Amino acid sequence: MSKRTLLVLALLLVSVSAFAVSFGYGYTMEAFSGFNQSASSRLSLAVDLTDSRYLTLEAGAAAGFRDYSMIFTGFNVDLSIRTFSLTDHIFSFLFANPSIWSPKATAGVIWDDSWNLGWRFGLSVLNFIDVHFNYEFLRPFVIFDRDFSFSGWGIDLIKVSYYF
Repeated sequence: MSKRTLLVLALLLVSVSAFAVSFGYGYTMEAFSGFNQSASSRLSLAVDLTDSRYLTLEAGAAAGFRDYSMIFTGFNVDLSIRTFSLTDHIFSFLFANPSIWSPKATAGVIWDDSWNLGWRFGLSVLNFIDVHFNYEFLRPFVIFDRDFSFSGWGIDLIKVSYYF
């Protein structure tokens, strides 16, 4: 990855954040098979591009374990869109506060610790929203390499984001 590409991505994030309605940060526990073969914890910053988290842009960095030692596992930039929203849903017993069930689709780019580029696509069926938090459970994703050949898959076990 060239410095020019990183600069363009940074400028894109800064220009998009100027139009953001709210910001957030999150924590994800994830596991990969294929692309970078690791279990990771990912910290991310999120930008809400709408007034109610219908379209969000996230950038994150991850650290994980490989061969029983802690390593840096990569960066990501993801764009997520919610598909529909239900306030009266069968999962409401899981939360003390009122929540919205709103599955979402995610597309993005991911770089591993060797700066190999991957395209990541995921579907979060168990995505829940309340006033300040976003909860996602068991979000599967697939990764394709630079040439769009299948490169691996993974799952976000749990992802919790706080928006302010």
